[in-house]
Amino acid sequence: MRKRTPKQSPPAVMKQQSKDTICQVRHYKLITPLFGGGAEPHKPDAVTVVRGSEIRGLLRFWWRATAGGRFSNLNVMREIEGKIWGTAAGIGAGYSQVKLHVTLTHGGKPFQATDRKGHPVNNIGNVKSIYSYVAFPLRDVPNAKVWDGIEFDLEICFPKSFAEDIEAALWAWETFGGIGARTRRGFGALQLVTINGKTVPLASPHEIRALIKQRLEQLTSTDQRQTGFPRLYSNCPLVITKPSKDAIDAWRALFDRYKRFRQARYPDAKGRPFGRSQWPEPDAIRRITGRASPGHEPIHPVQNKFPRGQFGLPIIFQFKEKDEANGDPPKTTLEGREQDRFASRLIFRPLACQGGAVGLACILGGPANPPDGYVLKEQTSGAVLEHPSVTLSLQDAKQIPPLHGEPDVLKAFLKTLGWKE
Repeated sequence: MRKRTPKQSPPAVMKQQSKDTICQVRHYKLITPLFGGGAEPHKPDAVTVVRGSEIRGLLRFWWRATAGGRFSNLNVMREIEGKIWGTAAGIGAGYSQVKLHVTLTHGGKPFQATDRKGHPVNNIGNVKSIYSYVAFPLRDVPNAKVWDGIEFDLEICFPKSFAEDIEAALWAWETFGGIGARTRRGFGALQLVTINGKTVPLASPHEIRALIKQRLEQLTSTDQRQTGFPRLYSNCPLVITKPSKDAIDAWRALFDRYKRFRQARYPDAKGRPFGRSQWPEPDAIRRITGRASPGHEPIHPVQNKFPRGQFGLPIIFQFKEKDEANGDPPKTTLEGREQDRFASRLIFRPLACQGGAVGLACILGGPANPPDGYVLKEQTSGAVLEHPSVTLSLQDAKQIPPLHGEPDVLKAFLKTLGWKE
């Protein structure tokens, strides 16, 4: 018998608020489109657009990011985490102390992507779309859509004894996170609108950075003893951009800068920015495979380094079709040696503020590389070609123009936004 998809998150078992319990109804709206978020990859759920189980998992992640660093013992951290957020079925299983329920108040509508001339495009991932660089996973999905204008209520109850931890996780999720997929690239960005019906005032654009840094100093410290997971800390690299008229404009300014940084090229014969890459990976692949089309023999002075691996994995390298036909290497993939995926430590997204929005970009603490290193594979056959390095020396960084001598690729990107150490 086929089960029907519920129209909203199943009701949580809410206790009547007591002196030992805090209950809130927090109203949110998404200020950027929702990417995916449903049971089917890359697609939103047409019925349960925002799921309580997803929010619980996200809050658990941000609890680790804010609270995890204070524990000297990972087992102790897991014990406290289990008490707050619950543990899996089996020996020692336990229920979460956090009860939550989601009510969708506005289901939104498909987001209309456009090209640079303002003409509508059917697929946000289409190469003509101004959003294609951050929506590239949808490029080959027919008529792919993301959803705009979504609003929901989150009813949440938790013990007062855990209030500090849970409110910290909520703040971090609201400030740095979002809903759905690709939130680290700005999709599904949240704005907290009201708490128990009371409007949450927006900060001025000029005070946002100071407020965030102050909150981070209250929640975390420079002494982060646990390093095996992504985390926030008091002096994590953080930049706030100049204000824009709205969240979409602030977001576009961020990912346009990100695209120019990651795709930096020399001018071609006609002076257009379509020449050879300023990064070393294409020539590294040519050297590793021993293949190059005429006129594209490897010349980059930094040899066999893949610094853009710091932006997250996997990364697919594909040469132009005509160049591959003339001898350049076939499609290759950079991934972790034991796990193909590795999340980026770089987060960027817009934040609503008085008069519009600003862009936020920061670098999470935690592991900078996959635990077992990197592997370069030929995509079609899966053959291992190399176990490359992403680590750059100061001399390497000086020979990669976008870095301007900064060997930390993520910090180099923040510097293009105005960040200073």
